Amino acid sequence: MSDAFDEFIAAVDPLIRSFKSHAETVATIEPHLRQLVSRRDWLKPAYWRPIPSKPYAQYLLFRPPDKIFSVVSFVWNPGQGSPIHDHCTWGVIGQYEGEEEEGRFRSGKSGLERITIAHARPGDVSHVYPPDRDIHQIMNRTEAPTISIHIYGGDIGSQPRHVFDAATGRTQAFISGYDTPDLGMECAYESGTKDVL
Repeated sequence: MSDAFDEFIAAVDPLIRSFKSHAETVATIEPHLRQLVSRRDWLKPAYWRPIPSKPYAQYLLFRPPDKIFSVVSFVWNPGQGSPIHDHCTWGVIGQYEGEEEEGRFRSGKSGLERITIAHARPGDVSHVYPPDRDIHQIMNRTEAPTISIHIYGGDIGSQPRHVFDAATGRTQAFISGYDTPDLGMECAYESGTKDVL
């Protein structure tokens, strides 16, 4: 990656380990992620690549050995997005490239209720955390791939989560996993070291 990414990890790691509440954690991380996504020189090309056969690619950028947090690059294909889903942990989302639409939801008596829609542009940051700010949907309504950088409590690729039926509010469990960057490209940081695929 780069010095900027190393500096980001060095700044947020002790903050994550020192705070208890989800709201406090995301508020403290937010300015650091905003600074990171405002820079254009750190994300390697392997983590910019969309996967044509999927709505989005989810690439692991960093995860410490104890898996207390994870940093992920999401690359969204044009006109694609996520299902409505939760995270079951805190998360901070920074817009790196392009514009994405984020719909927020809450559970109601007759299913899910959309409460807000926001448009994220490069440098914008939002956050999620249970129980009240955890259900959302990300959409790329543009004609080009978009990229957002997410940091989550725990290892989001192995975190049990839920997708929601918009009409009924019914849930289905899922675990997202991670996508593998193209062979020959620089691999994600794992335990603070660079690996090559």
